[in-house]
Amino acid sequence: MAGAIISGAYFGDKMSPLSDTTNLASGVTETDLFEHIRHMFYTTIPGLVIALSFYFFAGMQFSAHNIQDGNIQTMISTLEKHFVISPWLLLVPMLVIFLVAKKVPALPALAVGVLSGFICQVFVQGDPAGDAIRAMHDGYTIESGQAWVDELFNRGGIESMMYTVSLTIVAMTFGGIMESTGMQKALVNQILKLAKSAKSLIPTTILSSFVTNVTAAEQYISILLPSRMFASAYKKETFIPKTCPVRWKTGARSHPPWNTCGVFITSTLGVNTFQYAPYAIFNYTVPVIGILLAVLGVKVAGLNRKEE
Repeated sequence: MAGAIISGAYFGDKMSPLSDTTNLASGVTETDLFEHIRHMFYTTIPGLVIALSFYFFAGMQFSAHNIQDGNIQTMISTLEKHFVISPWLLLVPMLVIFLVAKKVPALPALAVGVLSGFICQVFVQGDPAGDAIRAMHDGYTIESGQAWVDELFNRGGIESMMYTVSLTIVAMTFGGIMESTGMQKALVNQILKLAKSAKSLIPTTILSSFVTNVTAAEQYISILLPSRMFASAYKKETFIPKTCPVRWKTGARSHPPWNTCGVFITSTLGVNTFQYAPYAIFNYTVPVIGILLAVLGVKVAGLNRKEE
């Protein structure tokens, strides 16, 4: 189950225009966000099909005859007691999805979603405006009497994102230092010796992203550093930049126990990294598919000399 959950979560993370890593990958390479997502379909959809096929056949050996639904009923009654639950509230996420479908940039779309949620909290749920503002900054808090329900809801807010934001700032600073001191150029020159041709450049990039993710223990750094390191090499080999972030993101999905993603997943799901890793099918089929497509020269966006 953990492997299936992780695979589904990372599929959504890769393909959502609101995803932080998707915006980061397209932003650092100056690539159109939706063009970037469109090119990820070539590796992501086959990876998803493979994962779903595995989970379908693996799941046939299980049944739900002995399911205990007491906790589910308790959660439903607790939610009905503390919240106004209505299908009309689905208009808030539907509005964000509509804006994304219309290719509205991520920040305005998210801003509309936040404002809509704020309005619903005040005028539908009946909370004071001050509480709604504090929820946006510090996160929502509730004392329902059910500890596991409170644990589910007591989170969020801008404050909870500061750790992620700080990692991004540190990674960008680290990348700038490496570039300015010449360390980045020296590393790239050594790594590019492995890339004897344009087709081998993409697998080399994926491998570099994987190694960075393992050693730096943070996927943001594994996107930022390779993107900065290999940008000139991709231009030299006449690849359109939208090809590059696809490969960088597919190489950034390893989950060593010391990686921030691995730590979060283990603490959230209560499953050891080495236990769920073999079943997170999507996470390692996508980079393999990316390497195969690169070697075969399939769906690799080229750039003719007139467009440079």
